[in-house]
Amino acid sequence: MRKYLAIVLGVLLVFSVAATASAMDTEVTLGGKILVRGWYFKNIANNLPQDSTSQALYTTNANLTVDIAVEENVRGFMELETTVAGNPNTGLYIWGSNDTKPVSDLYFRQLWVMYTGSGLLGVPAGIKLGHMPISLGEKQFLNNERFGDDAILVWVDPTKELHLAVGTAKLVEGVWQNHTDDLDGYIALATYALDKDNTIGINWTWIHSDGNCPSLGPSPNVDRLNFHNIGAHANGNISGLTYAAELDIQTGKLHDIGLIPGNDLKAKGWAAFVKLGYMVDPINIRGSFAYGSGDDDLTDQDCKEFQTLQGPDEIGALARLVHYTQIYERSIQTTAQSALLTTTPGGNVRNTGIANTTYYNLGLDWKATPDINLSLDGFIIRASKTVGGVSKSAGTELDFKGTYKIAKNLSYFVEAAGFWPGNYYEESGLVAEKETVTQLIHGLLLTF
Repeated sequence: MRKYLAIVLGVLLVFSVAATASAMDTEVTLGGKILVRGWYFKNIANNLPQDSTSQALYTTNANLTVDIAVEENVRGFMELETTVAGNPNTGLYIWGSNDTKPVSDLYFRQLWVMYTGSGLLGVPAGIKLGHMPISLGEKQFLNNERFGDDAILVWVDPTKELHLAVGTAKLVEGVWQNHTDDLDGYIALATYALDKDNTIGINWTWIHSDGNCPSLGPSPNVDRLNFHNIGAHANGNISGLTYAAELDIQTGKLHDIGLIPGNDLKAKGWAAFVKLGYMVDPINIRGSFAYGSGDDDLTDQDCKEFQTLQGPDEIGALARLVHYTQIYERSIQTTAQSALLTTTPGGNVRNTGIANTTYYNLGLDWKATPDINLSLDGFIIRASKTVGGVSKSAGTELDFKGTYKIAKNLSYFVEAAGFWPGNYYEESGLVAEKETVTQLIHGLLLTF
């Protein structure tokens, strides 16, 4: 990694005189961000809402980007982000160096090339190759935007309204000489713009392996993995009412789990999501609902729990995006019972999206001044299915976020949340006695 860092820093040195340089029809734009955050957690122990002393720390993220445009249709993009202890799933270093440089490296978060043009097809088309953030639809099934995937995407726009794309992503490579420890993803999608404000789309994802389901441990652990997610989504604005919706249906099978003939598991999960918003000046009122199916029989050969690809859950809140709540799913273990379709050894307990989760949300946004934005969200969270009469009540959560624009590219922000766990955590045996979780994050964000 240090050799790549040397190359990129050399590029930065060459172009440090100006943010943008142009020569021989090539334009190079430099950018990035510095994110400094203070964290406070109370009553989170072993990823669960139980009695614990508080934890507090400071962290720093740094990102450097180089955007290379060659003529009008060739582009390359590099983004470097800090990491600590060589962990590719963290983007920060924790404060604690006394008159010492922080132990941190820079890893590529994005590294891709793209070509667009009409070419032989006579309509706009393109190809993008490399490491890039990837998501589908309204991001309920697939959201690998945090650290990205190695992928090849090809697309064509037969009309200005219709967009068609296919792609492949290498989710797990393993030993490159051995294909049985790989995990590959294949995607096809279409979106159609009904008008300038409203879009609908469909997508299909096929995930395949000839021997590896990473959550089950060292491969080979299955004979074959064939999993399919079919999704439909829409978003837009109708007379001031903003909306977004997604429906996902899953099928496929894990063949011969543990290499035991006939020990199969069929995917039968599904999910639904809808979000609405309306501006009653100066307040934007929002509401959303999501349902990810669960499984009330973990012993049969049907997996009815909605499977998600939201990235691995290691490092927890320090590294992960907020998918819908600040605490539940990001900082503590969720109600997911069989999050098998992940690229994480052993499977995820956090970062599971809406797997076996139902939530109801009401939120408010207020632009108090041109420089101050405030939001407040309340959530009721339930397990979609439980086993043995366990309560479905996972808890309630209240989230606050405020940002203050100090200068053109400098903002101060505060994120504060409380989570009141439901009886699910005690009755399922996860905790002996549940406790209210509190979490506070504040910091400065500088972009350039």
